[in-house]
Amino acid sequence: MKKYALSANLGYLFTEYTLVDAIARSAEAGFQAVECQRPYDVPATQVRQACKEAAIPMLAINTAKGEQGQFGLSALPDAIQEARRAIDQAVDYAYEVGVGYIHLVSGITSGSASFHTLCSNLDYALERLKNTKIEVIIEPINTRSVPGYFMSSPEIALDVVNAVGSDRLGIMFDCFHMLHITGSKTSLLEAYFLLQNQVRHIQFAAFPDRNEPNHNSFFYPALFDNFIASGYDGYFGAEYKPAGSTEASLDWIRQY
Repeated sequence: MKKYALSANLGYLFTEYTLVDAIARSAEAGFQAVECQRPYDVPATQVRQACKEAAIPMLAINTAKGEQGQFGLSALPDAIQEARRAIDQAVDYAYEVGVGYIHLVSGITSGSASFHTLCSNLDYALERLKNTKIEVIIEPINTRSVPGYFMSSPEIALDVVNAVGSDRLGIMFDCFHMLHITGSKTSLLEAYFLLQNQVRHIQFAAFPDRNEPNHNSFFYPALFDNFIASGYDGYFGAEYKPAGSTEASLDWIRQY
């Protein structure tokens, strides 16, 4: 029996297959859920059916990244219409599939206007979702991986959540990004405890290279035990870049 509820991020894992086949492969490999950054090229009806056949939920999807160099639209003051079209697309798709969370991707920007734009777009998304069970999440992403990304620290994420003031807005806590942001396991735990009441989903990958979590000194199960002891009862999303094929990268899963 697995100790942790694991989710496969299909933006990184099983990319050798179509999305429909990747969902089935994830279940066969022992994952209890899947998540997908941008599944929009595949009809929602096909994804819903694939999840049903595999008996595995689709936890989360992202809003569109926009044009090259934007890495998201939700905090861009000059792209409000584009951001809301992306939100509408995600809301409609998530509702059709039965997704639990929509990640509003902030984008590469800075300043108070960007903060207010993001809060406004989050309000818009939450209003669109008011008659559903779908929640909204935001994610701090390190600026080594994405230079100039707006949501670049746990403090910014917490400020946004507090400004919006909705219990249906939470935070996706990516351990790989947080290790780059905070610099150590101890500081990562401090960041987690700062955000723990808002954390809805946790992701992980090897640090610092983002490959499979089986080849470095950072041992995630011990960290996950800390999260669970503090009250976290959600999934742990494997969002890593396999060094080879996905199947060849899965030895680590036996420890989880």
